[in-house]
Amino acid sequence: MINKQFHNLDWALLWQQAKAKKNWRKKGAVDWDKKAASFAKRTAHSVYTEKFLALLAPQASWSVLDIGCGPGTLSLPIAALTHRVTALDFSGKMLDILKQRAKERHLANINCRQLSWQDDWHKHGITPHEVAIASRSLAVPDLKQALEKLCTFATKKICITDRVKDGPMDPDAFAAVGRKLESGPDFIYTVNLLYQMGYLPEVTYIPLEESLPYESFEDALASYTWMFHRLTPDETKSLTSYVQSIARINDDGTVQVHRKHIPTWAFISWSPADK
Repeated sequence: MINKQFHNLDWALLWQQAKAKKNWRKKGAVDWDKKAASFAKRTAHSVYTEKFLALLAPQASWSVLDIGCGPGTLSLPIAALTHRVTALDFSGKMLDILKQRAKERHLANINCRQLSWQDDWHKHGITPHEVAIASRSLAVPDLKQALEKLCTFATKKICITDRVKDGPMDPDAFAAVGRKLESGPDFIYTVNLLYQMGYLPEVTYIPLEESLPYESFEDALASYTWMFHRLTPDETKSLTSYVQSIARINDDGTVQVHRKHIPTWAFISWSPADK
């Protein structure tokens, strides 16, 4: 009989096995380049940003490393409250938007670098910061390696967000097109792996909005289409009908989508020194 006590579990391996079962495609730099403008517009003001910043509680003396910074959703407000920010992303278009917004806000303390998780940050001159954050950006090939890397580049505090259950994926949308959603490992693997690595992470949950605004129905449909890889014409028709069923078109043409499954993110924080 196999001994399945907690301390015998290899959470890094379990994460890899769960990740291998997911059936939605990881988005690459080219995908995010195409989505940069619409993503930046939709995330400029959100309850997620407000709650993340409240939990982070930035301090004026901090240097902050933001991995997977996107268009500056967090880098920009953090830079306004701290000493300096180094913003990393593999999407050049995302960084272009961040730089433009920083210029508009007269923020000169953000250093943007086009780097991915797999790049050698030391080789590119990235040094340890007091705080490292990875907001909704843990789509990595090796979770343990990513967590160890975060611990190498932060001296005081690390804050990340990871999916709770299906995260931003809508299981009803997958059912509507006749596909089963296998969303892969969520935050519980990350928490258990950190504990196994010798850390005591704290966890708080960030539920998102039930209703989402879009400028048009086409924008709303594009947002849902983003969840899938290579929809057939029949699947697109089914997805369109599903989005119509949860959307309300306003008199001015804008759209409110009322989500049945509210995405929730786990805010996980720990000190790299407390091992």
